[in-house]
Amino acid sequence: MRAVLILNPTSGSSMMATNQNHPAEEIEATILASLRAQGVEPEVWYTTEEDPGHDMAERAAQEGAEMVIAAGGDGTLHAVASGLIGTQSALGIIPRGTMNNIACSLEIPEDIEEACKIIAEGATCQIDIGKINGHIFLEVAGVGLEAALFPAAEEIKSSHWLSTIHGVIEGLRTLFAFQPTRFTISFDGRRTRHYHAIQISVCNTPYYGARFQFAPRAVMNDGLLDVLIYKNFSKIAYLRHAISISEGRRALEPRVMRRKIKTLRISTTTPIEIHADGVPIGQTPATITIVPAVLQVRVPQKIATGPNIANRERQRTEHYQRAKSSEPLHEKGPLYVK
Repeated sequence: MRAVLILNPTSGSSMMATNQNHPAEEIEATILASLRAQGVEPEVWYTTEEDPGHDMAERAAQEGAEMVIAAGGDGTLHAVASGLIGTQSALGIIPRGTMNNIACSLEIPEDIEEACKIIAEGATCQIDIGKINGHIFLEVAGVGLEAALFPAAEEIKSSHWLSTIHGVIEGLRTLFAFQPTRFTISFDGRRTRHYHAIQISVCNTPYYGARFQFAPRAVMNDGLLDVLIYKNFSKIAYLRHAISISEGRRALEPRVMRRKIKTLRISTTTPIEIHADGVPIGQTPATITIVPAVLQVRVPQKIATGPNIANRERQRTEHYQRAKSSEPLHEKGPLYVK
């Protein structure tokens, strides 16, 4: 098996990262030793500012690599995954970033040896991606306050404490200056509704941001996106909601409207910011769609063979029918694959 390891040598440099105390050379040596112990001998390519992973992944797929392994944080995974969409190359994940939301959503551990074991012995499944105004996202697309807050969030993740403090201050300033907006939303091209809301989040993964489980019902291979509409939220209520999520509570969840959709169109009375996986991409209006089963990923066997609906078509249909009728979905793991 030909495998390519795309390694980001600067991943995990944030003050919030759990692995920041390990030198990059030591991490690389551990990754290679762990992969070789599993019988995987990869070519090693390094990310750069010019190419954070997309072009290398695309080239590896074109050259016939069966496995393209991304060792880095969510930004590295986004870049590598975007180069593999629609190809026969499977994405292997070694989480080395600050939050590692994608790995967490797929139950891939941060331990290097365990992650490498999944790459070698796990199962390959196909997951969905989202698009907002033509831009790809793996985790979340957001409209409103969330999009406005992401630049401050990136500063908070910085390796410099002054930047972290500045990010906190700017985040609070943005939060209290932001005004709720009137949204016009079309669900799946049929139902149009009007909402006065502070934020709309469209999730492909259950975890995003500071590894908060904002969308516990999001499933990465159900052919649907989870929409969270934050209406009737004051600024203090929004902060309390974020804190409750971070502590594993759902005290304010009834304030959040939730829907599962395939397409979503959003317009606002005045243009407001939108983002795709934390990257600003302009302002409203926005068209958001799901692109199902276009990315192959290695996941743990227990996820691939765990609780599932008999086949993908039934799985999507059942989720979709429940979403339309506003029935609650049963709480299961983040990914069901058949």
